[in-house]
Amino acid sequence: MTDILITTFAVVTPVPPYPPAWSSLTDLDDQPVWAAAKLGGASYVVSENSHDFPPRGADGRHTHEGIEYLPARALLDRLARGEA
Repeated sequence: MTDILITTFAVVTPVPPYPPAWSSLTDLDDQPVWAAAKLGGASYVVSENSHDFPPRGADGRHTHEGIEYLPARALLDRLARGEA
């Protein structure tokens, strides 16, 4: 799996001050996750910690600045349907 995924990885080193996040992101441990996603040009953040996801948009998705947060099962379901 690593051989397949390595071509899509970007290595980033987020350091404070982090890029601004959504106002409800108050967990300091999640700010570097957001920063890494932003600096790495991610499309998705996959996490089971949905408490700290961005607020839902009008489309029902948890996105901030074009980066969608979703649980692993949701991403796997999308991949199985060829949607991600």
